[in-house]
Amino acid sequence: MNSNKGKELIPEEFRSAEEAGEFWDRHSAGDYWNEMEEVEIEFDLQKRTFLVPLDEQIYRLVRKQAEEKRSTVRQIINTLLGQELTKTKGEK
Repeated sequence: MNSNKGKELIPEEFRSAEEAGEFWDRHSAGDYWNEMEEVEIEFDLQKRTFLVPLDEQIYRLVRKQAEEKRSTVRQIINTLLGQELTKTKGEK
């Protein structure tokens, strides 16, 4: 029996870390164990991420806008905050 039957193929490349995360959120690595190979990897983190509590109602509005724009919640929040802070800075 073919163990790959009905199983989604792993993409050759992911366009972003978010896309890779979404794929692995929906799939079990155990189902793909025989297809994986060991690799060495180095990280050179150039960017920091900060976790900020967000009101649930605001999150739902942002998520809806992200879906409509085919974007991510992260991109929408960063864009909106950047625009607002730039506008506020110009008003002073």
